[in-house]
Amino acid sequence: MSVQRTKSTSRNGSHAHARAHRPRAAFYDLDGTLADLNLVHAALYILGNVGEWTGRIGHLVNFAARAPQLYFAEQQDRRILNEVLFASLKGVSRDRLVALGEEYCDRVLAKHAYTQAVELIDANRRAGIEPVLVTGSPDFIAAPFAIRFGIEHYGANRLAMNRGRASGRLLEPIMAGSEKSAWCVNWAEQHGVDLADCWGYADSFYDLPFLAAMGHPVAVNPDRRLRATAMSRHWPIIRFEGTRAEQESEEAVEA
Repeated sequence: MSVQRTKSTSRNGSHAHARAHRPRAAFYDLDGTLADLNLVHAALYILGNVGEWTGRIGHLVNFAARAPQLYFAEQQDRRILNEVLFASLKGVSRDRLVALGEEYCDRVLAKHAYTQAVELIDANRRAGIEPVLVTGSPDFIAAPFAIRFGIEHYGANRLAMNRGRASGRLLEPIMAGSEKSAWCVNWAEQHGVDLADCWGYADSFYDLPFLAAMGHPVAVNPDRRLRATAMSRHWPIIRFEGTRAEQESEEAVEA
């Protein structure tokens, strides 16, 4: 009996040790989760700085004409929201979009990152949990944000290009709903990661398929419907308050 118990304990201990050393990842949504801005804000910044005033006016007028579609998409379907938003960038050169994405990240987005979100990423990384950014934001914004916060892997929306200019069409997969979760499944398979060992962080009910794919889903600053779902499924709910810009301002006042 004692030998059997010893073997059982050893086997269980080995299994626990193996589980502890399996590769793990934490998948983070960006807009509303890591930062207190949304995709519409990013699109307006890009359109407002895209070129000479004549070009800006044309893009902004085009954007305004799509406002009813944007409202409907925001309420009903994030895939449509992404398609409508990025259609407004038709004709902008890839080089200009990359430059504006880096500018937006440095001047705006990075400063609006939640202080607690940055601390969470760092704490998870120290625990051996690989950070992965999964966002509906375009790659020319997601890439500089990922670099700034030391995130090696990211999934983001990509604009189809025609002769170096945006066609106004998104390439598949469009990072929304079930396609966002499918991207995570594919990434996990390619990197030998079991999603049952992974964490997912998001703020919107539209990210429910993404969160449900994770073994450890977490609702961050959830909207009403996600909060209700998280409570019914006993998922953790956390709230981030205070951005890096606010922290820097407070530190400057104290100094």
